[in-house]
Amino acid sequence: MATKTKTVRQRVQFAFNADTDSVVGAVFQYLIKNHRFSSREGKRKGVDAIVAFYKPFAYQGTAMSEGELQAIARDAVELLSRQIELLCSSFNIERPGTLTQPFSWNDLKVELRQMLSESLTAELLRVHPELESAIAIPDSLFANPITDEGFDFDEENLLGDLCSNAEAAA
Repeated sequence: MATKTKTVRQRVQFAFNADTDSVVGAVFQYLIKNHRFSSREGKRKGVDAIVAFYKPFAYQGTAMSEGELQAIARDAVELLSRQIELLCSSFNIERPGTLTQPFSWNDLKVELRQMLSESLTAELLRVHPELESAIAIPDSLFANPITDEGFDFDEENLLGDLCSNAEAAA
């Protein structure tokens, strides 16, 4: 006659208290006192939302293969995508990452040039209002090309001796 070995369950206890007037308190109130689902279902929904994001990280560094971790991460992304879709449809908002136009590094460069030009111009006019007709930001400030990693500004032209003066003052 074989003897049965009893496995002792190991459990993790997680308790969290929040003020009812805090953001976390409002979310917990929604989950446990909602008229559309029971307190137990609400707690499960909260745990599911946490697990959807953190599960891949929890298994990172374990004995799982890279393929198994990627499968867990893909499942997590799918769950999170459904949560995003629910939020977007429930609140009639556009899904994040949806661009009305394709992204262009050159458009971004033009925008940054314009913003910098406007900022520098405003500051120069504030300090020297008599220069209003003479101000122009040279293109040489943006002489270096855009790379795949982003912008490579010519800091020497852009900042001049600003850094050396700040270092001398320190």
